[in-house]
Amino acid sequence: MSESPNNTGKIVGISLAVVIVIVGIVAGWYGFIYLPEQEAKEKAKQEQLAKEAAAKKAAEKLERDNANYEQLIKDGDDAFAQEDWQTAYDKYTEASGIFSDRQHPKDQLVIVNQKLAEIAEREARRAAAIVERINARTGRYYVIVSSSIDEDLALDFANKTAKEGNLVKIIRHETDKHIFFRVSLGDFASKEQADAAIGNFSSYGEDVWVLPY
Repeated sequence: MSESPNNTGKIVGISLAVVIVIVGIVAGWYGFIYLPEQEAKEKAKQEQLAKEAAAKKAAEKLERDNANYEQLIKDGDDAFAQEDWQTAYDKYTEASGIFSDRQHPKDQLVIVNQKLAEIAEREARRAAAIVERINARTGRYYVIVSSSIDEDLALDFANKTAKEGNLVKIIRHETDKHIFFRVSLGDFASKEQADAAIGNFSSYGEDVWVLPY
């Protein structure tokens, strides 16, 4: 006995409804669950890649900064040892600009600024033709161009030399026999530096010498 047309139509309708429901479920799952999950995963992946790229860039910059800093410190220390205070100031200042939390350039800049201030003061004295007096040992090496036991004679020579634009010091140097007044036109931290500078004062004769005092 064959099925009636009504039963067949019902079966087709039910099947169609089931298919529509399934399609709706799949579409809803895809649109509201699967697709957002994929988008979230892709976003997280891109964010991770961006973080890794930023970390790599930061690491490369830190490496470059460290290399620049170490070179600046080396150049600054070399200039410091040679008493090239302006170069030392420039190098330490630049290094401190790279890593402001590092102490070495800050400590060195304190000393360098003091030295630069001393130089400025000496230049002011030179411009004013002021003769500085040294009455106690300083641990430096002085280039002596004139010596006398007569203080007034030494002072006259020192004043004349200062007016010629020299930076002049009179050193009261007491020995076992006499008190000498030595006229110096340069002083240095080491004997080697002072010896090397003697040639700059050859116009004062062959008796230019170095006094450690």
